[in-house]
Amino acid sequence: MKVILFSHESDIDGMGEVILSKLVFEDLEYILCKNVADLNRKIMEEYTKGKLYNADIIYITDLSLDEKEANIIFSDEKLKGKVFLFDHHKTAYESGLTNYPNVTVRVDDEKGISCATQLFYEYLIKENLIKQSKKLDEFVELVRREDTYEWKKYGDKKAHDLSILFNSLGYEMYIDRIYEKLKDEKTEEFDFTQEELNAIKRKKKETEEKVKNYIKDLKIIDIDGIKVGVCFIGYEFRNAVADYIIDTKVYDIDTVAMIALDNNQISFRCIHGGNYARIVAEKFGGGGHDKAAAVPITKDIKDKIIDLIFKK
Repeated sequence: MKVILFSHESDIDGMGEVILSKLVFEDLEYILCKNVADLNRKIMEEYTKGKLYNADIIYITDLSLDEKEANIIFSDEKLKGKVFLFDHHKTAYESGLTNYPNVTVRVDDEKGISCATQLFYEYLIKENLIKQSKKLDEFVELVRREDTYEWKKYGDKKAHDLSILFNSLGYEMYIDRIYEKLKDEKTEEFDFTQEELNAIKRKKKETEEKVKNYIKDLKIIDIDGIKVGVCFIGYEFRNAVADYIIDTKVYDIDTVAMIALDNNQISFRCIHGGNYARIVAEKFGGGGHDKAAAVPITKDIKDKIIDLIFKK
């Protein structure tokens, strides 16, 4: 069975579906996307080339198609019943994607805030494609807690360390490493090796130094009564920057807007409670969760940022 998977390349939630798919499907091709705009572009490239017709199943995870692309993909008679989408962002639900067949969008449940890896895992279990196990359960829950920031609620440093390991290894090495760990039937526990723990420790030290450098020139602007801190960062450090500001209270802001030119994206994170991140992101045409959202950087967005930072 030929499977094509489109997933989010930027965090461990997008990686989770790739790893689970590698455990299940022998003939797997995965295409990683930076953001929604990148997903739209890449899936339409594959569609135009006719490659999607060669697949038995097409999965889209941790990202959602825009309305134009969704209409094309889900309305194609040759693809009917082949395309499955799993997402957990509120904007995906609000966009009406659940009106299409085989679309699962769930923002939260009795466990807490959902993540795409969790939704995909539940689907694989339901379809008898994967056997549920203690190790897989723990891995999926670690991903969920990290991706939804609930690791702080539970004080689960192991979940956060999994993300740090991802940033240390890069996505290809991370996928291979975690795949081998989950495939190993000698142990039921999901644990880090000493080598991995050492890599996590080194990455934490490097991250703290980077974060301090990124926020030293942070500018604070007002967007409709919301205090927004703006800074330029390397994309992989977006959560670390927000965590540092929250923990140290170094700036009195509602949300931080982090411009990552290496990933062509602005990431928003709430510093206090509320839904400031999503509100501000939506003002620029983006979206996501209440406390964590993003918007791709276009020429129009660049002009708006320049105006906000340097003119206000």
